[in-house]
Amino acid sequence: TILPLGKIEITRKVKNLLIIFRSFTKENKQLSVGKKRIFEFEKKEYTKRCLNSICKSIKNAKSELPNINFLLKVIDDNSDKETLEELIQILNKYNIKSSIENLDIGQFKDKQNFNNNDRMIAHNAHLYKSKEMAKSLDYDLIYFVGDDYLHLENAISEMLYAFEKFSTIYKQDVILCPADYPYLYQQNLKSNILIGKEKYWRTVDQTLCTYLISKDLLVRYWEKYIEMVTNNYDPYEKPLHHIYSERICLSPIPSLSIHLTNLNTVYGLSPLIDWKEIWNKSKVTL
Repeated sequence: TILPLGKIEITRKVKNLLIIFRSFTKENKQLSVGKKRIFEFEKKEYTKRCLNSICKSIKNAKSELPNINFLLKVIDDNSDKETLEELIQILNKYNIKSSIENLDIGQFKDKQNFNNNDRMIAHNAHLYKSKEMAKSLDYDLIYFVGDDYLHLENAISEMLYAFEKFSTIYKQDVILCPADYPYLYQQNLKSNILIGKEKYWRTVDQTLCTYLISKDLLVRYWEKYIEMVTNNYDPYEKPLHHIYSERICLSPIPSLSIHLTNLNTVYGLSPLIDWKEIWNKSKVTL
């Protein structure tokens, strides 16, 4: 119940949430632009802080939504032993159900429609593995997230409240992106604006590879997701754009997460939040 909006009887309730966190710590330059990231740390520092922020957000969501079952699965792309141990220590700090496993790139190499870019092959294998894992596990809702997305503490809970409310309103499962990408403000988009628990949300027609989706929609659009991770489109997310032409996708205003990319790219800094303060607070102490 929100005054003066009244009460909405939720008909699309979430039973459980699977979070799949893709970690890659071996290279410092970004995949697409080959430049340093904002704050200019080693890649493993972003991975550790972003994993820490996800764990904090899950812990917060567990306390607010005790009837929802959470599972955090980390798929790690062959980090060195020291870094892998640090990631495990982060997971062990929080009272959440979690596990970590290594990515076997060779398992997916032959499934891709190109073979001239080892880094993209590994990237696609990471996404392919995450989709297969989500499809094989019995979870109602899946959050696919990259290791360069720093989250606010209320990110997971806000997304869950928003998913239930908006899926009820639209009478169909929606898709949610946690980041308020600034490049979408440079386009002449017409958006519907909805009110979540603590954020406004707007309809968007593009995301990158971090988003929350129901397993039902994942299965329904399975061929589109596999089409994306077996090719190298320009833009890479072209099959996702097709899905969003048929399904409702929303992102928060202001943002629940920042994509820690090169400051000068079109993805840039999500506006209206002091991300330097959030970055400093996310430092991991083991």
